Amino acid sequence: MGRIVRAPGDFWAGAIFAGAGIAALLLGRSYRLGTLLSMGPGYFPRMVGILLTILGVATIGASLRGRGEPSEVWRWRPIVLILASVLLFGWTLERFGLVVASALLVLVACFAERERRVWEAIAVATALTFIAWLVFVKGLEMPLLVWPAITRAD
Repeated sequence: MGRIVRAPGDFWAGAIFAGAGIAALLLGRSYRLGTLLSMGPGYFPRMVGILLTILGVATIGASLRGRGEPSEVWRWRPIVLILASVLLFGWTLERFGLVVASALLVLVACFAERERRVWEAIAVATALTFIAWLVFVKGLEMPLLVWPAITRAD
C-alpha cells in the first residue's frame, strides 16, 4: 500500500493556501461586505479568502492523486527574508510612504535567492515601485503617502 500523499510539496502548498484563506475569512468576518457595485471593507478580503481556500483544497486533492517529488529540506533564508520584507513594508508604509516601503519590500525579498545580483534587485524594485504608484496612487486614487513627509523646524 502506497503512501496517501503522493506529492508532499503540493500538499504543503495547498495547506498553506487553505490556511491563509481561512485566516482571511476569519479575520475579515466582522467587516461589512457591501455589494459588487458598492464594495465594503470586507468584500475583497472575503473574496480572496474564498479563492485561496478553494485553491488550497484543490491543490491538496491533486497531491493525493498525482505523483510528485519528495519534499525538500526547508530553506530558512527565503522564509525569513520574505516574511521580513512583508513586515518591513507594513511598518514603513505609513511612516515613509509608498515609494520607500515598496522599494524595501522588493529589495529584501529579492535577496531570498542567493544568486541575485544587486543591480537586478534595484531594477526590479524600481519597476515594481513605479507600477505600485501607477496602480494605487494614479489608477485607484488611494490616499497614500507617496514620499516621506519632511518637516522642518524653523
